Amino acid sequence: MDIKEKIIFEKKWQEYDKWYDDHEAVYKSELHAVKELIPKGTGLEIGVGTGRFAAPCHVEFGIDPSINMLHLAKKRNVKVVQGVGEKLPFKNDSFHFILIMVTLCFLNDVSKVIHESKRALKSKGSLIIGMINKNSPLGKQYEKSRHKSEFYKHAEFLAPEKILNLLHKTGLKFKNSRQTLIQTPDKAHEDKKPKKGYNQGGFVVLKAIKI
Repeated sequence: MDIKEKIIFEKKWQEYDKWYDDHEAVYKSELHAVKELIPKGTGLEIGVGTGRFAAPCHVEFGIDPSINMLHLAKKRNVKVVQGVGEKLPFKNDSFHFILIMVTLCFLNDVSKVIHESKRALKSKGSLIIGMINKNSPLGKQYEKSRHKSEFYKHAEFLAPEKILNLLHKTGLKFKNSRQTLIQTPDKAHEDKKPKKGYNQGGFVVLKAIKI
């Protein structure tokens, strides 16, 4: 994430958080998909934002560069730390699971964050990645209109296959996946129950294990 993006998220944190209220059906579909793959134990969310996913998924800790977003995440009972995923301020083998929600599309070095996540995970710990699928109808719609969005105009949407390749290279074993928002963008809000797989959904969740 470059300095311009950090400033946008810091200044527009209220607009960011309000998006989830304005798009409740989409948010609930994404949340449902994530919850199906969250294990028990001590967890961390990288790019926790305002805690919209960490809080309902019972992720105890959250890290983010935006202090304003962290203030709201803290109000949602997340234990927050200001920082970045490329350099986690945690010891080796600290967490049973790490969650990364959409954040990867904003990063300059995705591989570094995945390596750091592996370092901070306990043996057999889980890395759960939620992402906009670049190749889906929803992903293509986001890509087409991203220049109009203050949040997404600098984003680089990714294909699940690219992330799976990075997980493999890092020594993390792919375990499971969920996908939702499979319909075309105008009907995305109609999706409810997530499905297994990752090659159709506009929103995809990938789970890998530290071996």
